[in-house]
Amino acid sequence: MSQQAVEQIVGRLVTDEKFRKLFFSNPEEALKGYDLTPDERKALLKIKAEDVEGFSGKLDKRITKGKMIL
Repeated sequence: MSQQAVEQIVGRLVTDEKFRKLFFSNPEEALKGYDLTPDERKALLKIKAEDVEGFSGKLDKRITKGKMIL
């Protein structure tokens, strides 16, 4: 089930601002409870904040958690 966990984490990173902040400030806490292999954990920790922020900023605000602009 770890592939599913990776997909959930990546999805949360781009849509959930609170989770994204936690992941980049305290990744071990953010990843707690997810069933990940050591390689998956290592790969996730290589994700750059600016890459996620850039992609997230291009998403329609209606599908993201965080700052809603009406």
